[in-house]
Amino acid sequence: MSSKKLTNVLAIAMAVIILGYLAINVVKGLGNSYKTSTAYIQTVSETVDAKLFIIREESIIDTADSGVIVPLAVNGEKVGSGNEIAAVFTDDTSAENYSKTITLEKKLETYRKINSQVRLANLDLKKLTREINGEFNTILGAVYDNDFSDLSENELSFSEMLSRKDISLGYEVDCSDVISSLESEIDALKVKAPSQVITADSAGYFVSRLDGYENKITAANIDELTPEELKDALDSTKKSEDKNAMGKLITGYEWYAAAIVDTAQLAGIEVGRKVQLVLGDKEGDTVNAKVYSKNKVDGEDSTMIVFRCSEMNERLSMMRKVTGKIVLRSYSGIKLRKNAVHFNEEGKEGVYIIEGNVIKFNLIEEVYSDEEYVIADVEKAGLPGWLSQYDEVIVAGKDLENGKVIG
Repeated sequence: MSSKKLTNVLAIAMAVIILGYLAINVVKGLGNSYKTSTAYIQTVSETVDAKLFIIREESIIDTADSGVIVPLAVNGEKVGSGNEIAAVFTDDTSAENYSKTITLEKKLETYRKINSQVRLANLDLKKLTREINGEFNTILGAVYDNDFSDLSENELSFSEMLSRKDISLGYEVDCSDVISSLESEIDALKVKAPSQVITADSAGYFVSRLDGYENKITAANIDELTPEELKDALDSTKKSEDKNAMGKLITGYEWYAAAIVDTAQLAGIEVGRKVQLVLGDKEGDTVNAKVYSKNKVDGEDSTMIVFRCSEMNERLSMMRKVTGKIVLRSYSGIKLRKNAVHFNEEGKEGVYIIEGNVIKFNLIEEVYSDEEYVIADVEKAGLPGWLSQYDEVIVAGKDLENGKVIG
């Protein structure tokens, strides 16, 4: 056999050997591969979907003069009796210039404050950096949600914090040119005085517009509310807005949320119990509430339930008919996929984990489970033989055995 032919035969033989070796290892690897998921402590909740009607003590604010209204308070802002809440102008241009002036004066105040700062030797830069990052994330979140109501305020706060950090690090921050430009811009607007300034008759939370349901159900009559009245309110369309009204005051510091839900879903939820409500689609606003009353609906397997709440912000002040969730119970523990849970030869419940190159069976104690997940108690986490947070839990793999060495 020629040397050339011999070389080709040896090359082919070597290729076959290498491919065979790789194939054996691939099969071996497939047989011993395990998919894992890191164990983390999480909270899950039992919830009931509900359509809620928000009930408040509300006082409608009328304007004596006709004209263009400029709110001086933001929605959900707490105002005192006698506080200025709106200004009325005779034409659009005057109103627009007044609104611009308010915004520019806030900016001017911020830059004057920045310019007057001196280096602060004892400033906690780590804390300030966290605040800067938090404000930046707030701005990003507002843009993502198309919520620009507070964007100007966030921008000013962000700028001030950045300047404080620069000054504290020894950098020179000079806002003189910006201040001069803002002062000139304000002077050029030549703002006219409003024809009327509206003040709050009492303390409360200001809302700049009506929704047409202000008198549908009142907080004063909450104890007389019937399931039929609530159904009618939930199904009704809003009335036409009062043209003479420029907004309202939420005068009570407690408000109510009412819903009609399946009676069986409210098992164990009695009057006086504290719960949470998630108001709105997506993540919504989570508020603390207390069950105020429960009334069975005649001839139906449903119950009218009323919750009393006291928290308030801009979004809550604008809500009326809202899709949400009633959080009945919450469970905190290590969240595991259902298919990761097994029973050992002693009938004890647990999961298989990978520690180094060894498979181990760690015990768990369920506090909650549904069709997809199990929540394991963390009280015994860290004890020998028990599951701990950050363990690598096997969620897929064959031939699971306690003490098995894998390579």
